[in-house]
Amino acid sequence: MYYFVNNSLFYTNNFRKVDVNSAIEELRRNYAIKYRDQPDVKQINAWRGSISALSQYINDGTWVFMEYGFPIGTERVDFLIARRGHAFIIESKGWNSYVKKNEIVSLGDNQEVVNPCYQIQNYVAKMRNFHSSSSLISFDGFVYMYNTRDGNECKILYNGMEVESELKILPVEVCSEEEINVLENGTFRTSRELIDFISANRENIMENVSRKFLNAGFGLSEEQAIIVEKIMNSLRKGERKKYFISGGMGSGKTLMAINLLFMALSEGYQSLLAYRNNRLINTLRRVFGSTYSSLLCFYSMGFNGHFKGLGEENFDSERLRLQKLLIYDEAQRMTIDVMRKTLSYDKTSVYFFDENQILINDEDGRKIVFKSEAERSGTNFEFISLSGYFRMIDGDKYGRFIDGIFTGNDYGNPGEYDLRLFDDINNMIDNLKHKKENEDTRIALLASYTFSDGRKEKKRVINPEIKWLMDPKTEYPQYWMGLHENPFKYCASIYGSQGFETDYVGLIWGEDLVWRDKWVVQPEKITDTIGGRSSIKSVCKSNPERGKEMLFNRYRILLTRGMKGTSVYFEDADTFDHMNSVLEKSRISVRST
Repeated sequence: MYYFVNNSLFYTNNFRKVDVNSAIEELRRNYAIKYRDQPDVKQINAWRGSISALSQYINDGTWVFMEYGFPIGTERVDFLIARRGHAFIIESKGWNSYVKKNEIVSLGDNQEVVNPCYQIQNYVAKMRNFHSSSSLISFDGFVYMYNTRDGNECKILYNGMEVESELKILPVEVCSEEEINVLENGTFRTSRELIDFISANRENIMENVSRKFLNAGFGLSEEQAIIVEKIMNSLRKGERKKYFISGGMGSGKTLMAINLLFMALSEGYQSLLAYRNNRLINTLRRVFGSTYSSLLCFYSMGFNGHFKGLGEENFDSERLRLQKLLIYDEAQRMTIDVMRKTLSYDKTSVYFFDENQILINDEDGRKIVFKSEAERSGTNFEFISLSGYFRMIDGDKYGRFIDGIFTGNDYGNPGEYDLRLFDDINNMIDNLKHKKENEDTRIALLASYTFSDGRKEKKRVINPEIKWLMDPKTEYPQYWMGLHENPFKYCASIYGSQGFETDYVGLIWGEDLVWRDKWVVQPEKITDTIGGRSSIKSVCKSNPERGKEMLFNRYRILLTRGMKGTSVYFEDADTFDHMNSVLEKSRISVRST
């Protein structure tokens, strides 16, 4: 019997007797539905080969899930095979030749691919650490290479008899209905943040860097791994190339940046990771500890910082001379002068950016500008785009839903992401307090830069009293690391939330962006004057359409800081009514399908 799918593209408990053509047609159909695209011939041939190579060795009653999806772009496990309480993840490879290059990448049929041993261990770790089925099912895995006997660095099986022998470990009892349901409909529940992992492992993180991230469930996706290895190869060859890597919110840019930093250091290359956001960098310095905090620096410090940022005129020249790799995260916030300065350095450099996260009008980190300035400087450069939403539950669906809110395109639905809307702030706070008490979870409050300026007037909300976080060196690190005594008494602005993440967010949506049969900006409600003539307030006055785009950017960021969910209180009643209607329609759409 075959089943329509949620997590996988095809699953059955009668795999030995499956009709190959019927299975492929089901896979093709479900692939088109889930990924809004058609599988190519190479993919279809891979399905055909792996089904033929595996089906005769699977016992009746064993549940087989094919193309089991992960929340990172289009990453999918080839096979997940389960009986009561135990499951194997199998990566099936039809290569005729295989050569390991290093821990992360290999050559399969002479093409660079992610190392299948890294891949299988990454999948197993993610299922063990983050999937809701892990409380019922234990996970192991192996690689099945049915056309070659190359490779021996992990559990690699080469023929059906070896597979059959390995699967004898599975229990005699078949999966319960509860287990089948949680495998097919379960979700990835991120149980801890990247900063927790780094903080807990900073003393020994240099001991096999990629393996440390991998075993904790923070391994790179295939897409991310190949990009990281490309950059590391460039560094090893001394190419001094510039890489511009664009990706949406939750695509893994910061994970890749930190992986690159520690991988380069482990191979003896001095490196720096640079930001503009003082709140973020102070938090990361605390997370990195005294041993590694010096690896972090500002790329822009401005007048008050005596222009000592990495992309400014007074950066320590001796410190710069020693560096081999320069990494700029949140590079969309670069001004044109900072961009030109960094491009002048004859160093291997990586710019991670998302032009939909530009906050102030003098920030020029857009692809068209990076390209123009790179060509102007005469440097060797390459652009790479990331896909997927690594961080959030059902991030692909939720990301499209948020984009639809602002673009007016198909809203879709937020999937399993816990999005809740409120027209009473006390109800929102009570709901979040209940989550904190019952789920042992981290909560952060965020707010639009309206009502008070966050400097002279420290209170953002009068009743209940909610104050702005102020000190970037003490309050922000405590808040985002979950150490603050009462997260419901304080809130962060857009400048104190970009780059951060937590379990659940409570967002105060102000009257700067409101719905009046269309999205409308209200400059008079905005108190954010950071950037002077380039500030959001000034831009909304002089160029409302540009201001609207920038406010869209801000709310996209604010709405995607929570990994598990976001609760939103609207200070404008009409905006609440509109958003509530949109959310309700999306839920009706889901129920009707």
